[in-house]
Amino acid sequence: MNDFKNDFVDYCLSGHAMLSVRTHEKDRAIDQIREAAAEMGRNVFVWSIATGWRDKDGEQVADQATGPEVAIQDLPKLDEDSICVFKDFGYYLDHQTYPQFDIVIAWLDEIKQAAANMGQTLVFAGADFKIPNPLKHDITEMDFDLPDKEQIEKQIRFVCEGVENSNGDKFEPSEDMIPEIINACRGMTQQQVLDRVALALRKNKDLNDLATQTILKEKATVIKSSGLLTYMEPPEGGLDNVGGYQALKDHVELDKPCFSEEAREFGIEFPKGLLLVGIPGCGKTLLSLAIASEFGLPLISMDIGNVMSKYVGDSEANMREAIKVIERIAPCVLQLDEIEKGFGGSGDMDGGSSRRVFGTFIKWLNDRTSPVYTVATANEVQSLPPEFARKGRFDEIFGMDLPKLDERKVIFDIHFKKRGRSRFTDVALTKFAEESDGFTGADIEQAVKLSLKIAFSREEDLDMPHALEAIKSIVPLSKTEPGRIKNIREWCDQRAKQANPTIVDKQVKTRKVTV
Repeated sequence: MNDFKNDFVDYCLSGHAMLSVRTHEKDRAIDQIREAAAEMGRNVFVWSIATGWRDKDGEQVADQATGPEVAIQDLPKLDEDSICVFKDFGYYLDHQTYPQFDIVIAWLDEIKQAAANMGQTLVFAGADFKIPNPLKHDITEMDFDLPDKEQIEKQIRFVCEGVENSNGDKFEPSEDMIPEIINACRGMTQQQVLDRVALALRKNKDLNDLATQTILKEKATVIKSSGLLTYMEPPEGGLDNVGGYQALKDHVELDKPCFSEEAREFGIEFPKGLLLVGIPGCGKTLLSLAIASEFGLPLISMDIGNVMSKYVGDSEANMREAIKVIERIAPCVLQLDEIEKGFGGSGDMDGGSSRRVFGTFIKWLNDRTSPVYTVATANEVQSLPPEFARKGRFDEIFGMDLPKLDERKVIFDIHFKKRGRSRFTDVALTKFAEESDGFTGADIEQAVKLSLKIAFSREEDLDMPHALEAIKSIVPLSKTEPGRIKNIREWCDQRAKQANPTIVDKQVKTRKVTV
C-alpha cells in the first residue's frame, strides 16, 4: 500500500472517528479508501448531495438523496465498522455558503460518539473542507498527494492503449520518451494527466519532444488556474541573457550538475537556491529566469499575495497546497519575486495569519529535501524577518550592486542584439558604458528602447548619436533615490556575498561607492 492507504488504515484501526482528506481528486481518493477498506474487511458508503448514501455497487441506501442534516442522522442505518465518506461537505459547514451550517455542525458534534461506538469512520473528502471550531479536536487532517511517477506512467500507458497509429496498429510509445512525458505531467491530477496526454497525442500523433511541449503549455494553464502558482517558460540562452554578475554565475555553474543521481551517490545534497538582494532594476528577476534556463528546469513563480486570504485558515491551507504542488513538479526552479512584499511587516493587521503562513513556508524552506531550487529576490530586505536570511535557508545570499563599466558594455550589447542591432563596435559600447555611470540594467534597457524610438521618429537608422541622446535623457535610480541605495548597499556589505565584486590587484574586494 502507498503512504496514504497505510496512514488511512492506521487511523481507522486506532479508532479515529473523523478524518478530513483535502483534495481536488475526490474519486481517486475514494478509490484508494475502498482499497484500504478492503484490506480491513470493511464496507464503504459514499454520500453526495446529488445521490445520497450509496454502497460499493452504487446502490442507494438509507432511503433517498438527502440534505446534509439528514445524511448525518442516517449514519446509524449504515453498517457497523464501515467507512462513511462525505463528498464536498465543507460547503455545508460555512455560514457564507449554507444558512443552516450551525445545525449541521451541531448534528456532527452529537453523532460523533454514536459513530465511534459503531466503529464507523467518517471521512470528509473535498478541496474546500475547513474544520469548524467546535470540531477542531475531533477531526484529523490527512494529506492526499498528487499522482507520483508510477501512477503517472500508468495513466500515460492507459491512454496509449486506446490509440492506433496510421497503419491501424496499436500505438507503441518510445520508451526513451516516457520519462520525459512523466516529468512534463508532474504536478497535475490524474484526470489532467489523462486529458493532456490524450491532447498531445491528438495534436502530434506521437509522444515526442513536440508532445512534451504541448503538455508543458497545458500545464502552465493548469497551474495558473489554481490561483497560487504560475508556470513560466524560461527563455533560451541561459545565463548569457544576463550581463555581468560573474561571481553569481560561477556559483550557479557549480550548482548545475548537483541535480544528478551521480551527485547523490557522491554525497551531495540537492542545492537549495539563492537569495538575491540589491538595488531595484539590477536584474534579480531576470536572473531567476536565466537560472531556470541554464538548468533546463521548469520555472514556477509564487506570489505570496495570491496565497493570502481574508478567511481564517485559508491562507495557511493555500500555502500548504502550493508547497505540495511545487514538490510534485520538482525538479524545478521556484521564483519568489520581491519577497519582502509578501513576508515583510508585523502581521498584526490580519490576526497573525501572515506570520503563520511565513512559519509554514520558512519551515519547508529549511527542511525540504526535494529538488526545488529557490531563487528569492528582495529590494527592501531590511523589512524581512531576520530568520529568513539566516544561513541554511539558502545556499548563498548575493548582494547585487550597480553594474560596473565592463558589465554595462555587455548589457548594452545584449539589449541591442535582442532588438536586431549588432552593428555597434567595442569603442561605441565603451562610450555608452562611460556615459551611463550609475545606471542599473533596467535603466540601460530603457535607454536602448528610447534610442530606437528617437531613430524611428526621425526616419533614420539607429546610430551612436541616438543612443547617446537617449542615455543623457535617462535619470537613473542612483540619482533619484541615493539614500535608499545607500541603505541597501550597507546591508549587502555586511550580510551578503558580492555578485559583481570589483577586482583589484587580483584580490576580490568589496566595492566602495559613495553616493
